[in-house]
Amino acid sequence: MTKYWEIVQLSDGSFALQSSEENEAPLVRIEFSPEAESLLQGQVVDVARAMIGAGVQAASFVEDASVEDPIAPQEETVH
Repeated sequence: MTKYWEIVQLSDGSFALQSSEENEAPLVRIEFSPEAESLLQGQVVDVARAMIGAGVQAASFVEDASVEDPIAPQEETVH
C-alpha cells in the first residue's frame, strides 16, 4: 500500500507533515513565533510549505545517496 503525506495546519496554528491516515503522529511540525509571523507578512503558509518541501527533498537525497553505494566509506571532512 502506498503511503501519502499531506501538509496541514493544526488547530494551534502550527503546520505539520502527516500521513493521510489520521491516526498517526505528524512526521514534522513547524511553529512560527508571533515575531516571525509578523515578519512574514501573511506568507506563513507559503514559507511552511517551502520548509517542509525542502526537508522532504533533502531526506530523499540522503536516502538516494545511501542506496547508490551502501558500502562507501562514511568519512566527513570538517573545516
